[in-house]
This record gives sequence, C-alpha cells and structure tokens, in this order.
Amino acid sequence: MSKPRSPFRSALDAVIPYKGGMSLAEAGRRYRRTRFAKLASNENPFGPSPNVAAAVRDALHEVEFYPDAACTDLRARLSADLDVDPTALVFGPGSEAILDYALRATVDPGDVVVQSAPTFPSYAIVTKAIGAIVRDVTRKPDFSLDVDAVIASVQDGVRVLVLCTPNNPTGNLLSRADFARILAALPKDVVLLLDEAYREYIDADKQFDPLPMLRAWGGTWLALRTFSKAYGLASMRVGYGIASSPDFVAYIDRLRPFFNVPTLSQAAALAAWSDQAHLHKTVAATVAERARLLPKLRELGLTPTDSQANFHLFEVADAVATSEAMLAEGVIVRPIPFGTRSFLRVSIGTREDNDWMLTVLAEQLRKKAA
Repeated sequence: MSKPRSPFRSALDAVIPYKGGMSLAEAGRRYRRTRFAKLASNENPFGPSPNVAAAVRDALHEVEFYPDAACTDLRARLSADLDVDPTALVFGPGSEAILDYALRATVDPGDVVVQSAPTFPSYAIVTKAIGAIVRDVTRKPDFSLDVDAVIASVQDGVRVLVLCTPNNPTGNLLSRADFARILAALPKDVVLLLDEAYREYIDADKQFDPLPMLRAWGGTWLALRTFSKAYGLASMRVGYGIASSPDFVAYIDRLRPFFNVPTLSQAAALAAWSDQAHLHKTVAATVAERARLLPKLRELGLTPTDSQANFHLFEVADAVATSEAMLAEGVIVRPIPFGTRSFLRVSIGTREDNDWMLTVLAEQLRKKAA
C-alpha cells in the first residue's frame, strides 16, 4: 500500500517559522519580574504621537462597521506629501504582509528570488512557501552589501531581487552610489522589492530618495515602508508600499484581504503621520543614543556593525546563553545566529534602559571571560 499523501504542501517542509522577539508578558511569566528593558524587537521606546490616542478614541464609534478597504484618508495624505500617484500606493497590516502579497503576485514555483544574508527572515520564508528558490548573496565580513556579487547574481533569469536598507538585522545602509550601480545593471524583467522599514533612522548626511532613481530605472518595483518602527505603531499593524505602477498594486490587491487595515489602525497612522514634529524628536533621540552606545560597546571589546537603524548588532561567543542570562536580569535582547557565528541585536531604547543593558551586558561578558 502506498504511503498516504500528506494534507500539507511539501514546500512548507523547508520553511522555518519566524520567531519574534520576546514579549513583556512572556518575559514576566518566565522570570516573575514587573520591570524589563525591552530591547529585542526594534520598537520605538518613546511611543507614538500623543495625538494617536485621541484619534483612536474618536474612531471607536465606527468599530461595528467594516473599515475603509481603500484607506482613503491615509492614501490621500501620503499621496500628497510623498508626491506619488494615489493608485500606486498599497496598504496592509505591516510592510511584511505587503511583502508577502508582492512575492506571491510575482513569483511562481521554481522561480529564483535573490536576497543577501543575513537579512530579514520573511523574504526566505515566503519564497520557500511559494515553492520558489532562495539565492543568497552573502554579505561581506562587515555585513555591507557585496554589490558586485548581487549584480552578478541577477543576470540569469532571476525573478525578484530583495534589498533591505538599512538591513535588518545588521543595520548596514546601501549607499546612493551602490544603489545606482545595482539599478544600472539590473535587467528590466527582474522585480525589485526595496524594504525601507528603518529609513527614518538614517543619518541626515546619508539619506537619499530612491523613488526618482527607481522611476528612471523603469522596471517593476515596490518600496516597502511601515508605521511600526519610527512612528511607534507596532501593535497597530500598518504598512504601505509605493509601487512602480497601479498595475502592480492591482495584482497585489487580488491577494490582499479586502478589509485588512482596521479603522483604528488607519486613524492611528494618519494621526502619527500628521505629527512630524514628534517623529523627528523621537528619531533624533534614538539616533543620539545609537551614537552614544557605539563607543561604550567598543569599550567592552565588542565590534558593532555600522548600523543606520534603531539597533546595534555585535558578535558574542554564545548569543543564546548571553541573552538568557541578560533576560534573567531584566534586559530583553535578541540572539541572532548566522552560520557558526552568533550575534546579539540590541534595540536602541531610552537612555535609562540602554545604560541598564550596558551594565548587565558588561557583567555577562566579565563572567564569560573569568
């Protein structure tokens, strides 16, 4: 008798589910503490604009109705401020969801998707779930993008190139010059997905607008952005994408659940976007703390990557053991394995939490060296 067929798709056997950073509730259950420094999930520790709470309260009177599937008010505001065609905007419950829709709209089983590891795990998860092939272009020893290798990798029938800048979990920024080099060599039939979830944290002298460059390139592309990070709305789940054409959005919308950005989330996003002063204040505080922590981490004998995001990444001997020991002391950080090496990713928190992290980390490093 032949073996019964599994009820589950075989492509999913190759998928390792994404594991998010530890929640405060889980940490509290494990260690019976009420106070933690939550530095594992790259959240904005200063929270969203104070206008968000009022906007959400005002929207509560509509919760019995389905949300506006087109995100009309949010779409109109972003379209005007970004100077983009409103029909080229797509919205979803976080930029990760839009990435999922975009890959499923463009990739068939057996197609090749190029990424540059280490990078955000969802790219590979979705690609493998489709039954497509992940081609990894390993980053340089300092985790900067190997531009020459990326260009070489996309010349032979690749379907999608995914670029993350600043890259998660390393924080490396793709410079304007290197981005221009990639676009100049990128075949027009390769779909480019540009993940810019951490774009607000880039130093002012290193910022550039990729949209004119993408338009000049002339291929099919989608720039992914989010309200989860700098805008402080991680639990509201609002992301948006700027697409090369309304046609791309139309194909994404064939996959996007119709009512997938709740009314309260739309109200929160619009209020957060409308308070750019708060955004700039919290980003400035985060960037200042990022710079302050860098020499202090180096004084501990660590070598952080060149991060332009709201976190630092550095190698330690045993990231899992170190993170568990730090958790027991109330500091939540993220272990990041990569091959035979292990790293800690530490989100930039408040000054108080950052100093707490440094104290606990120094103690753990001292114990391991003893």
